[in-house]
Amino acid sequence: MGGIEQNIAKQAMRAGGKLPDRIANAPELKTGLRLYLDAFFDLDAERSHGMGLTSIPWSKIKVYGEFWKFDGEQMEDLFFFIRRMDEAHLARLRKKDG
Repeated sequence: MGGIEQNIAKQAMRAGGKLPDRIANAPELKTGLRLYLDAFFDLDAERSHGMGLTSIPWSKIKVYGEFWKFDGEQMEDLFFFIRRMDEAHLARLRKKDG
């Protein structure tokens, strides 16, 4: 849980209430995957939406991995996970706007 969720959980416990479903049923990341989630949030800020919804550029992913000195396997995983998260994120945004 992040800081906001922790505060909500504390308030719910103090009030004798139950946790909101989005906190109680929040997914858990497998060990080692936080690296890629953090990378997605960092790279999400690098995209340009000047002409509509756009994918995170391949070059930005490459520079990110090189900056953090990812090895070959980590770089492959970085491209894989960023692409999948980006596709899901853009699909959600398109559905929301549609």
